[in-house]
Amino acid sequence: MMKIKSLYILGCMLLVGCKSGTDDQKINPHPLINKTNIYAAYYAGNFGRAYMLSQAFSENNSDSVIALGSQGQLPFYYKTSEGSQFKVIKQDQDYNKISDIIINNSKGDNNNDLYIDIIGISEGHILTDEALSHLKDVFIVPEGTSFFGIDKGRIDNIISFSKRAKENGVKNVKIILWDSVDIPRLLKSSAEISRLPNHGIEFELFNFMDLSKKVKLLHNNEGLLSSAIYTGAINKSITQGDVFIKNDSFDKNKESVVLLGSYTRNEINTSKTNQIDILKKMENSVDLKKYNIIFKGHPSEVSVNEWIKDNPSLTSASYFKSFPYELWNVIGGGDHKYIYNGVNYNLFLPKPPSEIYSIFSTALYGEDANKIKIILGYNKVKLDNSEYILTSEIDRSAVEDLGEYNRWVDFTKNTNVPFVQAYDWINNIEK
Repeated sequence: MMKIKSLYILGCMLLVGCKSGTDDQKINPHPLINKTNIYAAYYAGNFGRAYMLSQAFSENNSDSVIALGSQGQLPFYYKTSEGSQFKVIKQDQDYNKISDIIINNSKGDNNNDLYIDIIGISEGHILTDEALSHLKDVFIVPEGTSFFGIDKGRIDNIISFSKRAKENGVKNVKIILWDSVDIPRLLKSSAEISRLPNHGIEFELFNFMDLSKKVKLLHNNEGLLSSAIYTGAINKSITQGDVFIKNDSFDKNKESVVLLGSYTRNEINTSKTNQIDILKKMENSVDLKKYNIIFKGHPSEVSVNEWIKDNPSLTSASYFKSFPYELWNVIGGGDHKYIYNGVNYNLFLPKPPSEIYSIFSTALYGEDANKIKIILGYNKVKLDNSEYILTSEIDRSAVEDLGEYNRWVDFTKNTNVPFVQAYDWINNIEK
């Protein structure tokens, strides 16, 4: 009997999953990785900041330095329950200072990765040899789909950067892209982009839903949300509680269907009228017993938000005043906490969309195509008795959007999502 018991104890000692019964001997399901990631930018737009922040908080590294700060009391320090330490510092467009940030925050074993925007590198800015010598991998982050049309000079600069980086010990230089993009089709579409693999520059594919799962697994929502404000990815007006405005009919238990809008800057009545008429049509097209309608427009498109607020009898839509779409998807719906300038706040967000109606948006590259019901093009408007009404004439913005849509279909193979003019869809005209 004693021999059997001894064998059992020995077996438990050898098995990773066995527990001794005491908390301090339990296996940590998310072990801390002794590594520093640095996030920096010469220029960071909405996509770049959303990606870098989501990537940073999806990993359980010992240290992350986010050099994207633009508002609030900096530096901002945050430590997770798992022991990861984050530091948000002021963004600096001087590459010598970015180099100093790398040198001063790197670990001595060269287990440091750099995430940096494509703008500065493609313009020919170079990090110092000493800074590069501290790095293992460099990830170059494009700003949306502008990368797809990149010219020869900028590709030359990226190749030169990669060559110098590897001469100084960098192992890999990779360009970040959505995993919906078919790389062979991308390379076939551009003689310039197709040069990159020949010079050892690879593509690192991602999607925001995977990042969201990792952020939630690590319970890093609060740190991500807080850091997003300091970097300006989320406007500091969030502290005033004016982020998401609920309609009286909003039900937090319902799923979300979103209209992703856009803004015709030089013809503001075009985007306003199209989006209002689309929202009216959605009242009869969406199952309101199952869904809340959410309007997520361009931050400059305040006129549609005002119309929603003033016309509750015509629309049941709730709306965002200002909040990055990608971060909404990563952080998720429900009640959240965040910290800004030493004060704790609460924030409610609706469930991320399970159905999408959209004017063409680069955000669609990061979406499951099965969620996308339709992509709509704007029609021109005319003034009729002091009111703008929709016409059947195609607006020039829709011509551009159709070109972007066709490229999206080609690169992602999402052939089942239709592009339809708003006037035709609203009036049930099939062509």
